[in-house]
Amino acid sequence: MTDTDPQVADDGPVRFMPQLISLDYTVRTNPVAAAFGEALADGRITGHRCPSCSLVFVPPKGFCPICTIETTSADEVVIEDRGMVTAWTVLTPIQYHGQQERKDYALASILLVGADGTVGQQRLIDIPLDEIRPGLMVEAVWAAPEDRVADDRGYGLGTAIDGWKATGEPDAPASEYEGHTL
Repeated sequence: MTDTDPQVADDGPVRFMPQLISLDYTVRTNPVAAAFGEALADGRITGHRCPSCSLVFVPPKGFCPICTIETTSADEVVIEDRGMVTAWTVLTPIQYHGQQERKDYALASILLVGADGTVGQQRLIDIPLDEIRPGLMVEAVWAAPEDRVADDRGYGLGTAIDGWKATGEPDAPASEYEGHTL
């Protein structure tokens, strides 16, 4: 390149140019994920109990990942909206244009009471970061019914749950969650 090449930047400050970009797509879902999303919108967390090994998985997958056999709506069970923290990560928001998050926060894996697998990436709220620990008992803070949108993709607990707060109960013993820690 030469000094006259238009690709050579001057010595001035870096400049940003706002650009609006859109992407249109269609989410294709399956009936099991859609039913899970509808239950969340109704204020219930559901899972499927394997008819062979009796393990319960949330969200339901339509099959048991251990036995690899099909599960159906007949295998659906309602799970409590409380559980224990098994692992967590503290995140420091990276500041960028439009970023609203300013304070560090924690996302946790939670083993729900009545389930045999954890749900991950769950926001812990109103819990000081230095008080988060394995076995900490937490409960769902549900969004107002009019604000709940069914997450029919089955990826998580959608907009139905705002976060998880401590219950004040004693911590769960390690024997209840030790197979679910990272």
